[in-house]
Amino acid sequence: MLFIALPLVSLFSLALFVVFGYVSYKVLRDDLNEKIEQTADINARVLATPFWYLDVDNIESALNAMSRDRDIVAVQALGADGTEFAHTGVSQTQLNDTLRLSRRVYFERNNVRHDVGELVIFFTEERVKDLLFRRMVIDMILFGLLIAVVAASLLIANKRSIKEPLNRLLHSIRMTKHGRLRRPVEWNSADELGLLIREYNEMVTLQGQSQEEAQRKQALLEATLHNIGQGICLFDQDLNLMVWNERYIELLNLPRDLVKEGTPLSDILRYNAERGEYGDVSIQALISDRVAIARRREPYRMERTRPNGRVVQVDHNPMPGGGYVATYTDITERKQTEARMRHLAVHDVLTSLPNRTLFLDRLRQALLSARRFQRGVTVLFVDLDRFKDINDHFGHDVGDLMIQEMGQRLSRIIRDSDTAARLGGDEFAIIQTDVQNIEDTIALAQRIIDELSQPFDCRGIRLHSTASVGITLFPEDGENPEQLVKNADMAMYAAKAEGRNNYRFFLPSMHERVKERKTIEEDLRNALEQDQLELYYQPKIDCRTERVVGAEALVRWHHPDRGLILPGEFISVAEECGLINRLGAWVLDRACRQTQIWRETTLPGLRIAVNLSPAQFQDAELVTSVTQIMDQTLLPDGTLELEITESILMNNPEKAVSTLNELKGLGVRIAIDDFGTGYSSLNYLKRFPVSSIKIDRSFVNDIHVDMDDKAIVDAVIGLGHSLNLEVVAEGVEEIEQHEYLRDKGCDFIQGFLFAKPLPADVFEKWVTERHATVPARITVES
Repeated sequence: MLFIALPLVSLFSLALFVVFGYVSYKVLRDDLNEKIEQTADINARVLATPFWYLDVDNIESALNAMSRDRDIVAVQALGADGTEFAHTGVSQTQLNDTLRLSRRVYFERNNVRHDVGELVIFFTEERVKDLLFRRMVIDMILFGLLIAVVAASLLIANKRSIKEPLNRLLHSIRMTKHGRLRRPVEWNSADELGLLIREYNEMVTLQGQSQEEAQRKQALLEATLHNIGQGICLFDQDLNLMVWNERYIELLNLPRDLVKEGTPLSDILRYNAERGEYGDVSIQALISDRVAIARRREPYRMERTRPNGRVVQVDHNPMPGGGYVATYTDITERKQTEARMRHLAVHDVLTSLPNRTLFLDRLRQALLSARRFQRGVTVLFVDLDRFKDINDHFGHDVGDLMIQEMGQRLSRIIRDSDTAARLGGDEFAIIQTDVQNIEDTIALAQRIIDELSQPFDCRGIRLHSTASVGITLFPEDGENPEQLVKNADMAMYAAKAEGRNNYRFFLPSMHERVKERKTIEEDLRNALEQDQLELYYQPKIDCRTERVVGAEALVRWHHPDRGLILPGEFISVAEECGLINRLGAWVLDRACRQTQIWRETTLPGLRIAVNLSPAQFQDAELVTSVTQIMDQTLLPDGTLELEITESILMNNPEKAVSTLNELKGLGVRIAIDDFGTGYSSLNYLKRFPVSSIKIDRSFVNDIHVDMDDKAIVDAVIGLGHSLNLEVVAEGVEEIEQHEYLRDKGCDFIQGFLFAKPLPADVFEKWVTERHATVPARITVES
């Protein structure tokens, strides 16, 4: 712009200078002519008189004065006839290049004008030219200075207003071009550059925001790409690798120097094939096949199992412009979960043994094979005895451990061709195939009973249990799996009913027994609702004085159709169907309330004994229930006595001690029933807060003829007294038994010798009449 502007300004200035010079020249020349004319006019009037009188001296003096003007080179005075009579200045020969101005000189006399001569002035323009030259030189200097000032101003203005902002703008543009976006250009002016820079700054700001947003999205995309759980790779239309993430490298275990931009798919396939990723195949054929698959124009999915066992799902999605995107998903856990779910669908969660579904399926296959090859098949139904009591008392965690151990034991004692399954709870079943004779099944059943009778160690708790086994034979006891299992279940219940810890083969008559058992269960539920139960009381007699000191409460069932049913027929059913706790609570409540009435009326000081079932003793609410009954009946301490068996105490002695101490704190006495029939530790026995022990009737029956029974009775009495315990003998039916026990120091006796269990009203009348014949008050002995 300066290179264009300065010449133009110079040319324009030169033109102005020429015009200005010309105008100045005209002005100077006009001024010179005007001055000469004025000089001529003035001197023509001044010299009129000297001309009239031809006063040459004055004329010359006047001419000399005019010639002193630098512009006048000569002055000539001519007479009226044109003759020269006076001359000053240069000679006539030097007046060729001069200018000439003349004025006629008139002398007026008496109002008459007389032409007396002519005044001629010769002048030159040299001084005008000189002035014009000097002025032009000065003007040229001024114009030069002006141009210089203008140029400098333009340069400064260019640098400050144009070049500097343009340089800043250019620098910012270059930085932006190279990807290093700077902050907006700092410039503030109202001109076009200011507007341009403001617009540029706005553009830079928007671009910066867009770039930051793009960078944020790029960072987010990269973070997502590299942190996503799937491996991702992108191959272009030439099947060269363009994009990938870390998960892709990790899932396929590829070397990093191989995974780089531009790596052909064939190189990755070749690497995998050479390290045996695809097994023993032709590498070139595999590459050709996989490349052809990669060029497909439709999406597909495949699963690939790597040599390390990892299962990868590959989703191939072609791109519109060619190439494809593939995602690799590790589905190993899902496959394992599906396998586990398939396993769990047909296996028991707790023991990992086959469940009922798989058991029936395998049994069905075994029956098909048995029909084809004429082989024998047996089904053994196994159930732990009194497992519910253990589970309720020790908790489901301990019960689960016991079930797991049971499953492991059964798995150890069967053959590989046999199947052990858990059908539910503590119920297990075994399929015995290729049975040659019945002795094989009996031997297996006995091994099961022996194995399960061994103590169970569950978290340091030593538990004892037994098992009952029911057996069915194919095809004698059933033609299909369901019928065989059902009949084996019946046989197992028959084994339980006959004393447990044994096995029984299925018999058709068991159907009637099972039906009868179900009937008893339903009727017993109704009996509890409809108050069909009644307590009978068997007197407890002082062995020495034969006085009644207490009674044992025994439940009886008045069935509307079958009449009176004794406990032996329904207590086991109540235990198995879960009614025993409810039944026991009813007995305890009714016995305590009846005793309260008797103590307040006809039988003061009477003590009452109530049997506790294993399930009742293991019930966590036992102490709470007894506390409520004692609070409601206000029975004095020592009035209520709870009878429990040795087996209850020995299942978990530590827990038993704790429960018994709580009951003792309520003023309840504890008696061990059927003492000597089970197994016990005398070390534990001395720790139990027991009040009395009861000698089982099996030892009393033959006490007068069997020396062993005598020895046992003597030992129990001696042991009880040495531990400061009362000793009670059950089943006393003969006078000889009574006398022997009395002589040996037994404290109390029960039995038909004195009275059978009696209803409440009969018991009250019997005691009253007896005391009338044996005059003494009923006392309480601690």
